[in-house]
Amino acid sequence: MHGALSLIVAATLMPAPAAITLARPTGPLPTGTTLVHLTDPHRLDPLDPKSAPREVMVQLWYPARPGSKKPLAPYAPPGEAAALQQTYPVPAGAFTATTHSRLGAAPAPGRHRVIFYHHGLCASRTDNTSVNEQLASMGFVVVALGGTHESPAVEFPGGRVVKTSDPKFCLAGGDPFSKANQAILNRLLAVRVADTRWVLDRLPSIAPAGLSMDTAKVGMYGHSFGGGTTAAVMRSDKRFVAGVNLDGFVIGPTARTGLDKPFLVLGSSYHDRRQDPSWGTFLPKLTGWHRWYRLTDAGHYRFIDLGGSVRKWGLDKQIKPKDPETWRTVFGDIGDRTSQRIVTRLTSAFFTKFLHGRPSPVLDRPWKEFPQVKPGR
Repeated sequence: MHGALSLIVAATLMPAPAAITLARPTGPLPTGTTLVHLTDPHRLDPLDPKSAPREVMVQLWYPARPGSKKPLAPYAPPGEAAALQQTYPVPAGAFTATTHSRLGAAPAPGRHRVIFYHHGLCASRTDNTSVNEQLASMGFVVVALGGTHESPAVEFPGGRVVKTSDPKFCLAGGDPFSKANQAILNRLLAVRVADTRWVLDRLPSIAPAGLSMDTAKVGMYGHSFGGGTTAAVMRSDKRFVAGVNLDGFVIGPTARTGLDKPFLVLGSSYHDRRQDPSWGTFLPKLTGWHRWYRLTDAGHYRFIDLGGSVRKWGLDKQIKPKDPETWRTVFGDIGDRTSQRIVTRLTSAFFTKFLHGRPSPVLDRPWKEFPQVKPGR
């Protein structure tokens, strides 16, 4: 379910090289980004075979002052881009795209709300760059965390690259509800939750000069396992007040207890309570404001940047005729730009409503704007 893409088609069948397409942010502000390396001297890394102190790479996306001459940031550092290229069978150079954000740009004035982001299992901090840039253009600060020793690669200063330390981590997504894999995923989840809370504690001290943030009431969202991470963090830390799950299963105590905070679930066509038993226990226990929407003809990878370039790369012609079921669950027939637009629009509308306190009618009846969005059942 969560690792199928790397198996579905040989890289030699791909069309000519093409960089991943990133939707241009539509908010009123230009955007900046910066990377921060953090080490926790008080916590030994439980995922590191050498038990060294836990290290985390944090990427901040933030509203910037107009007129910056700083260079546009790359989609991913070279070591991370190379690892993603090996992980996903997409055209050469797919992850060498340039973002719309200036690297190290001066922050815009004002006090900004904060949203954390977590990627899917064994995935990348950069996976939802389009959403992060959109949120930053609307005045939010987005904090994206890399999963050290879980992600295919996390690149640290000086070009040092840390890869997945145990292949069992990634294989656990194939059957996330078996007893053995639940143990693995709960181990990873504990590290993710600890990373998130620790980074939030240190956020004011690591922010670029001039970037003011409100860290008392924070949002969070994530894709796949990152969506489940969002639910777990919200349960464990009262500072996290609103969350979005992009097509992700939920594990740990939160799957049984639910949440009493605003929570939005965006799911693929095939993702329901039968396919994912955690949704059968978790969704009925949501007692705060909540919505569950399903995107018609959208597969699991339509919720991240990669899903916005599927037809450009010709994957529909290569995968669908040979394996229609894999095509349905991994990508689906929804349009490249359509899936990006829906995910970005609903996610930003949610955080505008619950962090900025502004009305957002689209959350109540999104199908009037997007016919592909249906209420979940």
